[in-house]
Amino acid sequence: MNSKLATLAALLREQKDSVVARWKAVVGELAGAAGLDASTLRDHIPQFLDEMITAIASRKDSTVVGTSGLGSPLEHGLQRLAAGFNIKEVVVEYNILRSAVLEVAEKAGLQLTADECRVVNRIIDDAVAGAVDIFARKQAAELLRQRDEHLAFIVHDVRVPLNAIGLIATLLSEELGPDAREPVEMLQSLQRNVDRIEELVHQILQEDRNQRPLDGLNPVRREFDLWPLVQQLVQTLQPIASAAQVKIRNLVPRQLTLNADAVLLARALQNIVSNAIKFAPNGDIEIGAIENAAGMECWVKDNGAGIAPEHLESIFDKHETDADPLRAGFGLGLAIFKQVIEAHGGKITVQSQPGQGATFRFSIPKAGPK
Repeated sequence: MNSKLATLAALLREQKDSVVARWKAVVGELAGAAGLDASTLRDHIPQFLDEMITAIASRKDSTVVGTSGLGSPLEHGLQRLAAGFNIKEVVVEYNILRSAVLEVAEKAGLQLTADECRVVNRIIDDAVAGAVDIFARKQAAELLRQRDEHLAFIVHDVRVPLNAIGLIATLLSEELGPDAREPVEMLQSLQRNVDRIEELVHQILQEDRNQRPLDGLNPVRREFDLWPLVQQLVQTLQPIASAAQVKIRNLVPRQLTLNADAVLLARALQNIVSNAIKFAPNGDIEIGAIENAAGMECWVKDNGAGIAPEHLESIFDKHETDADPLRAGFGLGLAIFKQVIEAHGGKITVQSQPGQGATFRFSIPKAGPK
């Protein structure tokens, strides 16, 4: 056994707590460490250091370090990704540990040879490689998942205006009558192209059915009047509502102002109202809101088919849809609605009885989620 490495291992074992403390003090200054408690910040480092000491003492190049429990750099890489570190900070914290270990040797007057330094460096470098590899692969997979999910939700939202265009084309054709041959043919061509786009949208959503919901929406809040936003939504959905013989009433007070992301809120309301139209043919839908001390409460109420009690818990799950093929969709609308409201720090409640319609209530607090 190499006497210098054995001495270094003994020193590290004696000074382990101080080595970890010095490492923790420096790593705690990294941006990714802000807000982490002491236990989360230390993570696997004490266990990894124990394994490292054993490997240095044995001086076996084949020794594998960091394979037991919290001592695994792979687990550490995943933990750091979840904690908000960037990949550079993961490398930096292992290099801080490297410096702390070599500093122990230097203060003890141990003049390590290049070969002896390579033993220490190989152990640290292997840990860096493992942590960085899993960090990068998991991060790339998550970014790809979020991109695919975001695309799926956007494509889902495209269906509403597409349906509106198709219905307008059909209504105009019927209004013009058979004598207006050329305009009718143009409208029929428009309808065929809308049908093609709708089929492409259908295919994209079918391919995305197994993707998980999107996380991490970041609302951009601003002050705006809610009534005009709802009124524009009512006008946008009017062709679809007319085709279903549904009357939509905007009962939002004209003076009500809201601090929220108008684009995301319009998207959420479009989905919930579109859903209500589908389930309340020949019925009425009311959109209302009131201001309260906490912020705003809004509701969308219909007198349609209602929701069975056993389905109330799962209606916001992605791909949860109606068993009736005439009303079934892709189960994305309510999932989008829920994510937008929760991104604002709001809450959703649903009241419904089969055959008596449904009321969706949601809140938007004055301040965003903590």
